Amino acid sequence: MKIVDPVCGMTIEEKAVFGTSSYKGTIYYFCSKECKENFDKDPAALLIMKAEREKLVEEERSKTLEQMMDEVTHEIRNPLTSIGGFVRKVHGMLPEGDPKRGYLEMVIEDVMRLENMIKQLVDLKTMGVTHMKSANINDIITDVLKTFAKEFKENNIEVKTELMIDPPPTSVDKEKITIALANLIKNAIEAMQKPSKVITITNHLTDEYMEIMISDTGRGIPKDKIKYIFDPFFTSKIYGPGLGLTFTQKIIQEHRGTISVKSEIGEGTTFIIRLPL
Repeated sequence: MKIVDPVCGMTIEEKAVFGTSSYKGTIYYFCSKECKENFDKDPAALLIMKAEREKLVEEERSKTLEQMMDEVTHEIRNPLTSIGGFVRKVHGMLPEGDPKRGYLEMVIEDVMRLENMIKQLVDLKTMGVTHMKSANINDIITDVLKTFAKEFKENNIEVKTELMIDPPPTSVDKEKITIALANLIKNAIEAMQKPSKVITITNHLTDEYMEIMISDTGRGIPKDKIKYIFDPFFTSKIYGPGLGLTFTQKIIQEHRGTISVKSEIGEGTTFIIRLPL
């Protein structure tokens, strides 16, 4: 198993670990005596630096993905428009009952799927958080859960909430945060197949941040796949291809927050959102 040293950021093999330290119930692993000593002097400060470093890496990665999406959109949109236009025209010229119409309809469906994907890419690129207002995050979570009431019942899903009493106001774009939370809940529903289906949502304050945790009892995500789940078009047995998680990450970043994930195969997945107060 590979482990990341929280001090220097180096990735090391488990057998190469020099030593460990415990802080607030979490075990940290180090590649050298120097890193361990630096951590033990002021673990809180070093963990803040680690979080900032990870945030910078994630932002740089997001910029690279945006450039890639721009190129994909540009290269696909024009030929796709031509293909769709010609196929629809030929389809309209064929008489009813012509067996060729069935083949063309299949092509049209695929073209529509790609056109929708291009539209999503454009929306992702132009999306911004523009209506920031002070809000009660509990009210937003409750409203989102209400929209899934029918799906919870149809899929025999138990929903548990452990929300703060009188949480401090959080400045958010209510519409965008609603979309982000809905995407995570939708993924949780799709990830759970076994009889015990439970979604748990909690929130609390951590270092001047509102932290929201959404957990499921689904199949879990392999550790080698976790780092890719926010990438556009990522596909796995747990989550199908799409841009839902990419949209969610973009929204949280626009709020100057962070989103991370923890998962265990066969146990479930937890998404952690941190929004600045």
